[in-house]
Amino acid sequence: MKAVDKILEFILHWISRPLTGRAGYLLIVVGVWITEPPIIIDLVNLVLAKNSLGQLSAVESQPIIGLTLVVLGLFLIVLSHVWIKKHTANEIIGIRHNSLGSFPLEAIKPDLPLIQRLRRYREINVDHSDSYSNGVLTDHRSLIRRLDKVPTEINSFVGSAPDTPISYYGLPHIPAAFYLGYLLADSKYLIQIYELNNNSNRWDQLASVNPCLEIINNKEKLSPNTASGDIILSVGVSYPVQQSEIDELGLENILGHVQFNAKSPQRQLISSQNQIDQTCLEFKATLEHIKNSCPNRDRIHLFYSGPASLCFALGRCISERIDSEIVVYNYSIKEKPKYNWSLTINSSTATSAIFKQHSTTGEANVSVQYA
Repeated sequence: MKAVDKILEFILHWISRPLTGRAGYLLIVVGVWITEPPIIIDLVNLVLAKNSLGQLSAVESQPIIGLTLVVLGLFLIVLSHVWIKKHTANEIIGIRHNSLGSFPLEAIKPDLPLIQRLRRYREINVDHSDSYSNGVLTDHRSLIRRLDKVPTEINSFVGSAPDTPISYYGLPHIPAAFYLGYLLADSKYLIQIYELNNNSNRWDQLASVNPCLEIINNKEKLSPNTASGDIILSVGVSYPVQQSEIDELGLENILGHVQFNAKSPQRQLISSQNQIDQTCLEFKATLEHIKNSCPNRDRIHLFYSGPASLCFALGRCISERIDSEIVVYNYSIKEKPKYNWSLTINSSTATSAIFKQHSTTGEANVSVQYA
């Protein structure tokens, strides 16, 4: 953050709008006095003479100091009536998305930027924890129904202020994060993404500029094919996606397998917005290549290993009108098959996500493959 931004944040946090404006007017009066003493002194002497209170003596003009005070006063007045008013009138919308973690409501508030902490905060709580029993997803209808309501809730909050920042944070299952991102794909939403820092236990906004990721993508190896069938797309960011675990599903009529991975997958690899943007561009380019190479494909089976923040962002890249059906799989180390359930997030035959169970036993939210 620039030094000027820090100064403005300090002023906004510690000085009220009325006090800032009054200080500005006072500085202008003092500045004019120092720049052209006769103007102020003559006015004051008129009042003093009328009340028989004596006279002020002349003082030496100091135009540089006076002009500096006038400029500073004008700055405070503008700050009071324009900038502070603008930044205190708006609000922040938080989306708390949880099915795996244990963190309180409004947990993100202390980690918002200072200016945003001074605004009104309202939160949409998308919690699926009660859809599980002993780690097994038992109520997928409730999960999908809760997700489907989020755009309506956001629109009711935002109303006529489309520039309201929306802060997304949480620890959801992968298919749920993808689907919520898909539901919020509209560019009208001003979404800020946060990721839990395992070292500090704070929610970090992915806003800094870090080096780009090294990505390995084998999409060019996908042979052109006009037959109908499915494509497997695996995305490995925190861990590699294992072919043997995909094979447990026994998927049929597969036209090809595209692998899209970080060069060195590891936990906490995603730490900035530019890395999110880079990965999203690569993801969209991969979907486009699949569409062009296999025009009659039926669906894409998506296996993802990475952070919730990136998972949500990738979901926002999926187009209802352009992309074929995308089936996103949930991973659990204690299930067999390990990809034990899935959501088809953009079916052309349904108005909502389609749930499919691939296993009936196990502990679906004990161990998941993202960081």
